[in-house]
Parts: sequence; structure tokens; C-alpha cells
Amino acid sequence: MDDLTNRDWIIVTGAGSGIGFDVAQSLCEKGNGVVAFDFDKEKLKKAFSGRAESLIYRCLDVRDAGRVSASIDSLRNELGPIKGLVNCAGVYPVTPFLDITVGEWDEVLNTNLRGAFIVSQVVARSMVAEQVQGSIVNVTSTAATFCRPGVSHYGSSKAGLTQLTRDMALELAEFGIRVNAVAPGVIGTEKVLTSAKMQGAKEHAAKLASIPIGRIGEVSEITALIEFLLSDQASYCTGS
Repeated sequence: MDDLTNRDWIIVTGAGSGIGFDVAQSLCEKGNGVVAFDFDKEKLKKAFSGRAESLIYRCLDVRDAGRVSASIDSLRNELGPIKGLVNCAGVYPVTPFLDITVGEWDEVLNTNLRGAFIVSQVVARSMVAEQVQGSIVNVTSTAATFCRPGVSHYGSSKAGLTQLTRDMALELAEFGIRVNAVAPGVIGTEKVLTSAKMQGAKEHAAKLASIPIGRIGEVSEITALIEFLLSDQASYCTGS
């Protein structure tokens, strides 16, 4: 049986699909211990059941501060120190500004920004307590700086997460904890590809025309950058 306490453990939120799933899977294949969090229990079960012991999955709502704290404390007792965190959990509804309800606004901000704050604070406190010089990577979006119709709530949440990344990096540097963000553009997740089919060829062509390299990004390309920022190769990179 694998001694799980001898591994470097990394938490990935939003791991049931998309970028989060690819990051969790790739990190595990490279020998890391991975804790995959997602709100959707069925997605987690489908994605990770039968995986190696070094990949543990838990159903968790990142908006629930009490459950987040209890879950991570339990994992620390079971596995040892947490060395890395990737905040991928997020929702992406597309709604015109005039039609956004307060409830929808709160759901987006609470998941994308508040959730990342809650998980990051719990993990960072554990790193400080255990003197772990770890790495936190927040998945933001180009929507944090570029305006698009229908995503004022999403863009606001990601702009907030971008600034939170900078502030965390500044305050946690003295403890040797690095904090960086990755801001994907149009990436070929299942959701994006399905959306492209629904929008039609004309809309998809217009989107590609705005990308200098002329294609959408691969999920693996985002995963590689996240893995770099988690690694010691990025030991002098923080607040970026």
C-alpha cells in the first residue's frame, strides 16, 4: 500500500470537469498526491472513481467556509501538509447586464471570488502553521480585463480574483508562499466546444479572428502553465 503521507499533496477545486479535471489528472500522473474538490458529486465519481490511491476526491461547496475548513483540517490529519492549491472552481453564466438578478450575481461572485478566498485562506493558514513554502495558483480569465457582452458578473469576479492574487502574494511572501494567476482565453473545454456548436460557424469564426494565433487553446496548454507555477522551477515567480 502506498504511504500517502510521503507525497506532496495538492488541492484542486472545480476538478470534476474542464481545466480542473485535466490539472488533477496530470498532477497525479506525474507522481503528486491530489485532492480533487467539486460541488458535483456525480461528476467527481465519474471522473475519478477507480483512480490510484494518490488521487482522493471529495464533494465540497467552496462557498461553505465551515465545511471547507473542516475538510481541509481532516485531510491534513490524514495526509500531512498541503503543499499546493489550484483554485479552478467557478461558474460561467451568460446573461445580459439588464437581466442579471441579484441571486445570479451573488452565485457568481460567491463561487468565483468568495470561494477562492475561503479555500486559499484555510490552505495558507495551514502552510504558515506547518512552515510549508507552498504555491497557490488562481485560475482567472481574460474576462477580468477584456469586456464581453453577458458576463459582467463573471468578469467582475475574475477581476476581483486577479487583484486578490496580487494582495495574497504580497502578504504571504514573507512565509515563502507564492501566489500566481493564470488567465485563460478561449480554451477547448467540453463546455466551450459545445457552446461553439450552438453558436454556429459565423460566431465561432469571429471569435477565432480576435485571437492572434488563430485557434482556441488546448486544455493541456493551461495545465502545463499551472504545473510550472506549482513547481520549484517557478520559485522566483509570485504575484504574476
